[in-house]
Formats: sequence, C-alpha cells, structure tokens
Amino acid sequence: MLLIIPIGGADMPTVISILNAYAGLSAVAMGFVLDNKLLITAGALDGSSGLILSIIMCRAMNRSFTNVLFGAFGQVTPEASANEQGVYKSETVEGAAQVLEQAQNVVIIPGYGMAVAQAQHRVRELRDQLVKRGISVKFAVHPVAGRMPGHMNVLFAEADVPYSDLIEMDEINPDMPQCDVALVIGANDVVNPAARTNKSSPIYGMPIIDADKAKTVFAIKRSKNPGFAGIDNALYFLDRTYMLFGDAKGVVGELVKELSGANGRH
Repeated sequence: MLLIIPIGGADMPTVISILNAYAGLSAVAMGFVLDNKLLITAGALDGSSGLILSIIMCRAMNRSFTNVLFGAFGQVTPEASANEQGVYKSETVEGAAQVLEQAQNVVIIPGYGMAVAQAQHRVRELRDQLVKRGISVKFAVHPVAGRMPGHMNVLFAEADVPYSDLIEMDEINPDMPQCDVALVIGANDVVNPAARTNKSSPIYGMPIIDADKAKTVFAIKRSKNPGFAGIDNALYFLDRTYMLFGDAKGVVGELVKELSGANGRH
C-alpha cells in the first residue's frame, strides 16, 4: 500500500502491472523460504513480466518510470470545474443517431467505461449498422485504454470486430480533422486535450487521441464524475461536443435501435 500511494490516479493501469510485479517478487521470496525452485522460477518470470509491462506503459504515456512511481507524492490535484470551462451540452439518442446517419467517417474511441459496461457487442452492432449505410467506421485504440495494454483489442476480438478496423493512436490522429463524428465510449483521460495544452495538468505530456479535432464529438458517459486523473475533461466542454449520459451498453443499444428503425423506414 505504501508503494502504491504515491502513484497518481491517471496512472492506475500502471498500478495493476506493478502489483503484478510485486506479486512475482513475493513468490520468489516464498520460494527461497520453502526451498522450492519451481516457485522461484515462476515468481521471477511473473515479476519480470510485470516490470517490463509497466515500463512499456510508461513509455506509451511519455512518462519515466520514476515519475510514475513518485510523481504524485505530496501533489494536490488541481481541480478544473465546469463553471471555469463551460457547461455540458446533452444530446438525445435520436439526435445523435440522425447525425451519425449523415456522417461519412466515424471514429469510435473506446475506454474503460465501455469495458465495465460490457458494451463491446452493442458497439459491434452499431458498427454494422453504420457500415450498411456506406459509412466508414474505425476504432481508435489508445495503448493504455482499459486496465492494461491490449484490453480494448481483446474485447473487440471477443465481439468479432474486424482487426483491420482497430487503428492505433499514432496512425489515427492525423486523420481526426477529417472525421465527421468521434464517438467516445467510456474514455476520459486518454482523450483529454489538457494533456496537450495545460502544463499544470497532471496528465500533461501524455499522448492522447485527438478526438477534439473531429467535426462533431458524442461522448457516452455514465455521470459527470472525472476519470482516474481526478480532473474534468476539457473535451466535454467544447462547442462541438455533446454528451449522451447513461450506461454505455444501454446508450449504444438505443443508438442501434434508432438506426435499425430508420433503416426499416427507408
């Protein structure tokens, strides 16, 4: 607990991999106590893999390993209130469905909220409905979205989303200004433009998906609570961003129903 306390909330995925490394080290220690070579070997492999994963995640966030471990020690997280940045603009599912129907390029940006809601199958159904209309649909996957690297890829593989539709952050970002609609599903810190513009932000310098450069942004979010970093997302207060509050699985399911109904009417 004392080793984890100094780690900031925005680095929560890294915490999990570090704990995995610590578990491996404890297994090695137990192996020495019990004189069990198998336990020593297994623990060493577990600990080293957790350490390597942690370092990879730090590089993905453009942070040093030391900074992640001790960067938040004694730090007071700055609060970015809605009153300072603006107000949320809500949109109905019906309105969002109409905008999606008129789009040519849609980028879906998944996050931990989608994983918690187990909405990946509904998202695949939404993708299918849009593709039927000749709309280009891509998935922008941040390297540390979810609990650990590859979390989003595993979920979409489970939902039979074509692997060719999953685009990495560095590859999708140059195309975001041409994106008609960016649909953010349960993502927060990984799309927060404060990481590019606000030097006082605890996530400043972390590479993000440039959702704010899309022509229209719809953000599906359960509540107005901030993400792991404990700060409000500047993306949600932009003039072209509209919120769809609710459980990701339910909201995406309603979008699918709206698009299916419109398809049937035509």
